[in-house]
Amino acid sequence: MTKKYARFLVPLIFMVADYTAIVAAEKLALWIRNWNVVYRIPSAYIYIWVPLIFFVFLARSQVYTKMQPLLDSVRQVFSAVIYGVVSCIVLLFLFKESIALSRLYAILFAIFVVCFVFLARYLVRLFLKKAHLFYKPVILIGAGRTAERVLRFFQNDLGYRYDVTGIIDDHPISERISKEFLLYGKMKDAEAIVRDSGIQNVIITAPGLKKEALQELIQKIQPHVRNIAFVPDLIGTPMAGIETQTLFSEEILMLTLRNNLASKRNRFIKRSFDLICTTLGSILISPILLALFLIVAINNKGHVIFAHQRVGKGGLFPCYKFQTMIPNAQQALEQYLKENPEARKEWEENFKLEHDPRVTKLGAFLRKTSLDELPQLWNVIKGDMSLVGPRPIVTKEIERYGDHFREYSMVLPGITGMWQASGRSDTTYEERVAMDTWYVRNWSVWIDLMYLFKTVKAVAFGKGAY
Repeated sequence: MTKKYARFLVPLIFMVADYTAIVAAEKLALWIRNWNVVYRIPSAYIYIWVPLIFFVFLARSQVYTKMQPLLDSVRQVFSAVIYGVVSCIVLLFLFKESIALSRLYAILFAIFVVCFVFLARYLVRLFLKKAHLFYKPVILIGAGRTAERVLRFFQNDLGYRYDVTGIIDDHPISERISKEFLLYGKMKDAEAIVRDSGIQNVIITAPGLKKEALQELIQKIQPHVRNIAFVPDLIGTPMAGIETQTLFSEEILMLTLRNNLASKRNRFIKRSFDLICTTLGSILISPILLALFLIVAINNKGHVIFAHQRVGKGGLFPCYKFQTMIPNAQQALEQYLKENPEARKEWEENFKLEHDPRVTKLGAFLRKTSLDELPQLWNVIKGDMSLVGPRPIVTKEIERYGDHFREYSMVLPGITGMWQASGRSDTTYEERVAMDTWYVRNWSVWIDLMYLFKTVKAVAFGKGAY
């Protein structure tokens, strides 16, 4: 029964969450505005007209009906909420004879409604994901590495709730998928399997299929399902912000890709984003910075800041950190690596040690919590670094990047980035390079926001930090 009405219940749940968030934003903004002088707004405006305006824009963005990556949903919800805010302010202005337009109320409401709608939607998505509610059954065609990556994304992204009922593949490559899911049969039986299952969602994760085989497969199963998704052989291609055009008369699908970082406007937005967030954030955490400064100074007998030469967009720059090592760190490292071959191998592979003998007890805590990197906020203000970007590397690592160093040098290195938020030190060096390259090719301000949020979560749980 629940699955039968899921198409209606899920949008309803999100609408209730949105309604609650919108009304709460109005009431809180009004309460603050009325601290000294009473400002009245008709109840019909608060409980009916304003939520209705927001529902129109949210529904138009398909955020109630479309299952999609959380990043795409955030972007669409933000646009819809901004349009809703502007429309509500215009409505207030048009009703100015009966409602005095308050700029303070408008500003407060705009801030609160963005925050509350995002928070409410995040909590709903988190609850549905954790409780395993309203999942869509799906058949997976293809059981290789691509399928593993797709499933990992579905598992980790709050935007998706898919239950894989089984797989179809001639020779499943992935041992994990073969053990975890039922093997329905082979490719030649795909049409009969899909038809008899009654499942309306199919995902083809076999980018190695030849064009003719893929077309034949889609043509056979499409009459029996509501939705078909497939992964094209474009893995690794920068696809963020891609636009599609259908040339109907020639049966051609044309993809348009943009180099986001080639735009001066985007570079200006990224720099402005860095300066605003860094300045405001530094002011907010100034007591913490001062306390850490004093604690590190006492613990290290006056040695507080350590500046290590790192490779940036324009060459070498001093990357600031709180002092976390003993005074004779380099000599201690050389001696330790000489006496421990396994540690030397780890160092040569990752330029990091999980058990670093140079790190003090306070330094270990600062590294575990990533508090040692807070002085890099000054690097951001100076223009040496960005809040989000590729991991700042040392000169010896340039050769490890190979041809990908071109992408690395296109942007400022970041305090945080894709690798820090996706396992941080638990990732391999090759994975870090791939993540840095992907970030540069697909940059957007939304990706920066997402990885800032993910980094806070990773730091909070100490995931992979050392």
